[in-house]
Amino acid sequence: MPAGALGAKPVEQFHDHFTDSFSDEICGIPVDIDIVVTDNFFVYADGSFKDTSSFMTTFTNPLNGKSIVISSAGQITGPAPLIDEEAGTFTFLTSFIGLPEKIQTAKGPVLLRDAGIITFADTFDLETGEFISSEITVNKGPHPEADSDFTLFCEVISGALT
Repeated sequence: MPAGALGAKPVEQFHDHFTDSFSDEICGIPVDIDIVVTDNFFVYADGSFKDTSSFMTTFTNPLNGKSIVISSAGQITGPAPLIDEEAGTFTFLTSFIGLPEKIQTAKGPVLLRDAGIITFADTFDLETGEFISSEITVNKGPHPEADSDFTLFCEVISGALT
């Protein structure tokens, strides 16, 4: 986040806390989902933002009763989008600080944990908004999920829920 935004008052701010329960699929497995979210989102005059949030989501396989918990807590920050008119793109630089993801069984061991600082540069087409690419520009982890190009997620979840 730009240094000026650190001391500045936000021009917009949003706070929410909610819980929800519903059924869906994760990694092709039918699950019942219970979620708890707390979010504090701030937008600054220079276009930067700060989001401090936490969530905990429990996924339960209704066929066998096995559950996992995915949780996250920390801060997400970023400057205003970087616009490159010559290239016809805009890029969001988004930094996650804290615990971007922890996956554990409902009653015990941690199966996968990303923690620390990680920054993504996500680039989109300026005219269409279509996603072009994502690159990790800072990785001060451990971030095994990100290091695996996010392939570990379904491997870990499928193994725990089936």
